[in-house]
Amino acid sequence: MSLRLGLLLALLFGAFVAYFTSLNTGRVRLSLSPDWQYDVPLMALVVGAFLGGACLALVLTLLRDLSRTFRDYTIARRARREESLAELYHRGVDAQLAGKPAAAAEAYEELLAREPGHAEAHLRLGELARARDDHQAALDHHLQALRSEERADTLLAVALDYQRAARPDEALATYRRILERDRTHLTALRAIRDLTLQQGRWSDVLGAQQRLVDLVAEAERPAELDWLAGIHYEVGKRLLADGKPHEALSHFKESLRANRGFLPAHVAMGDASLKAGDQREAIRTWERALEIAPAPVLLRRLEERYRAEGRPSRMIALYQDALARAPQDLAPAFALGRVYFELEMLDEAADQFQKVEVRTPDFAPLHAYLGAIFERRGQGADAFQEYRRALTLTQSFEWPHRCSACGLAHARWQDRCPGCGRWNTSQP
Repeated sequence: MSLRLGLLLALLFGAFVAYFTSLNTGRVRLSLSPDWQYDVPLMALVVGAFLGGACLALVLTLLRDLSRTFRDYTIARRARREESLAELYHRGVDAQLAGKPAAAAEAYEELLAREPGHAEAHLRLGELARARDDHQAALDHHLQALRSEERADTLLAVALDYQRAARPDEALATYRRILERDRTHLTALRAIRDLTLQQGRWSDVLGAQQRLVDLVAEAERPAELDWLAGIHYEVGKRLLADGKPHEALSHFKESLRANRGFLPAHVAMGDASLKAGDQREAIRTWERALEIAPAPVLLRRLEERYRAEGRPSRMIALYQDALARAPQDLAPAFALGRVYFELEMLDEAADQFQKVEVRTPDFAPLHAYLGAIFERRGQGADAFQEYRRALTLTQSFEWPHRCSACGLAHARWQDRCPGCGRWNTSQP
């Protein structure tokens, strides 16, 4: 059908040319140079121009078709290559998830042989290296991934590698690069806080923590405020140690603004007032704190101040009030007996210690005090029995405390648990 159409068109074109040639017998002189001149029939010129244009159009069409064919071939080849790389990558991921690290590594390495800059393969090999505690290999792979494409997750992997390789300065620099990309990146902020805390760089710790408090969701805010309270407390404690009680007080107040029940700050505020020479303010601080947190450390601080001022009745009232608020609390019950003993109120002391003994019969200091009471009364046999029992037990003369976060036991109150590093967790 197309051949017949082509022949028909050729005949029609030939008839057209023959007809117009018969009508247009004129000639046109063409000059190619001063010496080369030709007389050409007008119609031949028209037909030649038409045929030349047709040939040019044909050539251009052929070039366009060749270009399209080459482009389609290139796209198809690239697609086949990407498909092959994707197949290798997924094979590696499947093996990794199946707990076959060797097979996973083999797939990733084959992928990298074909595509050396494949970021995801380097990331996965870095994960495998980290799993076997090869921090340097993990870092090398993650840095390769970073060179291929700088992404937040890649930067995070590099920072963690630096951290695990005990290279904190490089880790910090990388976490800060993450924050340059995303100022709200909570993981990077927490890492900066933790690293600078380990280095004792409290101003940096404080800055990172304040940003965390401002950025976290409402549900996470209480935990971050606890952190903020602890950091302000540490800054204040160091200022107090440097002989700057007034500056320290401002940080202790900020600590309590973050967490009103933060006991170490209550204790330290009184200590700062004492160092500043204001004993009355120290007592008022601890008395106010006692209404919020009736802790043995506050009771002990107040007892010492009342003793220094010669107010024994206030010492007794202090522990009686504490017992009235918390009848089951053994710490003030024992302390009340101790105060009676120190004031030579032996009958009251013995009665109080015996009440405590009913609830905690194996507390060594209790039996030591009972032995001393019997000794002063001239009851040698009873004193001997109590002393012997005290010696068979191992508790210290401080009321034992335990961290509410990690469970670590310690002989006395701690502002910060030496085990887990948490503040405000020491409880009797």
